[in-house]
Amino acid sequence: MSELEQLHNEETNDTSYDHVIKYTGVFGGVQGLKMLVSVARNWLTAKFLGPFGVGLIDIYNRISDFLVSASNLGVPLNATRRSGELFEEGTNEEVEHFVMVVRTWVLWTAFLATLLCLAASPILSYFLFEHRWDRFYEVLLMVPVAVCFLLAEGECAILKGLRQVRKVAIIEGAVAVLTLLLTVPFYYFMGLKGVAIGLICCSFASLVTHGFFSFRLVSYKVSPFSRKVFCEGLPMVKIGIPYVIANISTTALWMAIPAMILDSNTLGDVGFYNAGRTMMVGYACIVFVALEADYFPRLSSVNHDVVRMNQTINQQIDVCLLVLSPLLILFLLFLPWLILLQYPDDSFLVALDMSVCACFYTFFRSMSLPLGYSTLAKGDSMVYLAMEIASNLVFGILIWCLYNAYGLVGVGIAFSVGALYDVVVALLVCGFRYKVKVFRGTWMRFIFQFICMSVTFVLCISNNIELKYFFGGIAFVVSLSFSIFHLSKRSDFLRKALHHFTHSSNDCC
Repeated sequence: MSELEQLHNEETNDTSYDHVIKYTGVFGGVQGLKMLVSVARNWLTAKFLGPFGVGLIDIYNRISDFLVSASNLGVPLNATRRSGELFEEGTNEEVEHFVMVVRTWVLWTAFLATLLCLAASPILSYFLFEHRWDRFYEVLLMVPVAVCFLLAEGECAILKGLRQVRKVAIIEGAVAVLTLLLTVPFYYFMGLKGVAIGLICCSFASLVTHGFFSFRLVSYKVSPFSRKVFCEGLPMVKIGIPYVIANISTTALWMAIPAMILDSNTLGDVGFYNAGRTMMVGYACIVFVALEADYFPRLSSVNHDVVRMNQTINQQIDVCLLVLSPLLILFLLFLPWLILLQYPDDSFLVALDMSVCACFYTFFRSMSLPLGYSTLAKGDSMVYLAMEIASNLVFGILIWCLYNAYGLVGVGIAFSVGALYDVVVALLVCGFRYKVKVFRGTWMRFIFQFICMSVTFVLCISNNIELKYFFGGIAFVVSLSFSIFHLSKRSDFLRKALHHFTHSSNDCC
């Protein structure tokens, strides 16, 4: 029996609370591995290349992100949504045919990315490399990176839609380790010249890893010159165009921030900004990785049922809040050591205050993201576009105003305030348009964890180290106990694990 014929099984059909906790934990563990690998990679990168090299890597990543976002035509997102629906109601033949259509269109998007990079390279060079037109060749080096990521993104979308969550988790972990092994040697032996080569090798490794799993599930077939395939994929692309525009606006915002910093400071300051964003916004978001891989396909499959949709959304908000809040508090308390652990240069402590002020960004996202995915699950692309553009404009204005007033600390404040804006808009839009509502119990858990976060934040911005660790430690224990209590009430797996742990401890005593 082929892997495709075994598509429906107990694991892929499970939508219980235990399933949500399990795969949030699985992806959290994978992200933990990625974080450890990233700490090692960033430490070595900072040691071999310094703040200038960290800033250069960030700019290269922004270029490849822009090319991918502007060229993917929304195909991966719609592929996940549609394959999630086919998982519920389609046949294996329909799945195979749809996958062929997706892969064909992904191939065309890779060609589009190449053309876009050729056309936009001088402009990107001017805005990202100190107003110099002659560094366009460095932008062109990101073409193979963007192409590999586009192809890998298509394969990953197929795996997600068909509920191959375990395989996606394995891929995430493997790519993280390969990234370390394929970048650091180039940085050590070639210095700044090895940055682009390392990124190209990493993107190719990601493509090979995704292909290894997805090709075994559905054999690779494309039909790039078929008019029938073109027409079948066209509705998916038409729906995806607003998503592309929204992603371009988001990518433009993330490109504009380092460009704005570079305009008034140096590339080293861009490196400090990237370090601060990575520490709090990047590493602290480990819980959110499970959203697109597991939550989005589940939400897509119930998007026509308001009751089940509300249950799925509140279930995911609960898990995100209860798992994320204790981790954020712990992160805040030990942030100075974490920065020094990752970046051996003491100058990177400049990013500490920015990271602390950005902590509520991640906390608020634990509510806004599960809500916001309802527009994607519904395929309501124009609403999604309006929300994303409005959000990016608000973020851009906040960052511009607060950075000019308070420097990097202002950027951290802007992150938190902008995330609060996203929560308010998501509640209003999803509530009125899709009848989505946050349950009373979910609100109570949100408020309780927000109080714990706020206490820790106030302690971290104070100068009293003793009070910070004493009362911050209490806030962590209270938050963790609250989370364990509520998670164990809803999860048979966690309740049995705690029961077994308690009895084992008693036996030892």
